[in-house]
Amino acid sequence: MSTTIENTVVGLFHALEARAVRYAVLRNYEMFPALQAGDAAAPHTDIDLVVDSRDLEEFRLVLAEMAQENGWDVLTECDHWAQSKIRHHNIEVFRFCRADPLEYLQVDVFHSVLVWGLPLFDEQQMLEGRIYDCERGLTRLDPVKENLHRMLQVHGLYPGAKRKRKRYREKVLAFRAANRESFDRNLRAVFSRFGVRAAEALERNDTLSFQRNMRLGRNWFAKRFALRHIRSVPAYLFCRLRENMQRYYTRQCGAVIRTAVRDEAQRLMVRNIMDDLVRSSFMDEWREHEDGGRVSFRDRLEMEQGALILEWCKRGRADLDLSGFHDRSQIVKAILSAFVQRHKRLYASVGEQGRIPAMEVCAR
Repeated sequence: MSTTIENTVVGLFHALEARAVRYAVLRNYEMFPALQAGDAAAPHTDIDLVVDSRDLEEFRLVLAEMAQENGWDVLTECDHWAQSKIRHHNIEVFRFCRADPLEYLQVDVFHSVLVWGLPLFDEQQMLEGRIYDCERGLTRLDPVKENLHRMLQVHGLYPGAKRKRKRYREKVLAFRAANRESFDRNLRAVFSRFGVRAAEALERNDTLSFQRNMRLGRNWFAKRFALRHIRSVPAYLFCRLRENMQRYYTRQCGAVIRTAVRDEAQRLMVRNIMDDLVRSSFMDEWREHEDGGRVSFRDRLEMEQGALILEWCKRGRADLDLSGFHDRSQIVKAILSAFVQRHKRLYASVGEQGRIPAMEVCAR
């Protein structure tokens, strides 16, 4: 991990503690200040937090100060996961970007742990019982809630993501081994007897039993929540459905960008740059189409997660014309401009050195 990223992470948590911002780190803090989640060879992870809604403006100010102090080109806030009228559904996504050297850091702010759009733990419940980690200089989630959430994550990772699933499984089992009575008591409170059965199946590495009991536990929670909140549940479900339609179809984080290049050699350079952006964690994936290519459901799934789809076209139709650029760094800056233009800027460097240039990008 670069010195810039490490200094930003350390400075961020120092400032949050100094200003008494009510927050908690949700996961992947074990290697702090490095952000590799248990695998030093892997790309760094995002920083996932819960932040009290009353402290969000102060939190934004802290992030902008970190961007300026550590020489980032731009800091943006993405609201594509914050379109629901139900606060529990929303996630604010903050992105630090720099073109030279190519660096990226993402901070995600959550307001609940959800099961089918219903809050298993709301914002205040997540903040209750949080603990200060003296060794790492940060405040993190109550370990019981952290591992209850991790049970949901393990369930959601089937059938893919074997390495991540294995890592999460080991963490849950290690915590349960040291805190069996209290953890099982909380599993019963949240998921009824099915939660304990799921933990026992996880211990045996019995995938079918784990999946079945987690599904039954989620059903039990949802039914109990619905009975206790009969009037509000329809609004929860309607807002979640509406938000999903926007995120996947009408207002996505990613975009299709009509892109023109000079020749095949430059197209290959652009492909290599896009692969570097994936390796640097700017995005999970990118895709390409020929002019007029159909946007598939798979494309929409990737764009919902922030992927850019480059649609190769002629110069006269291009939103992003790279044909006049001969230097790789110019192309990187132009692509990053397309990446950040769609979002609100909380900070942008005013210096010429390393600045991402302004560029109008009409993405669809």
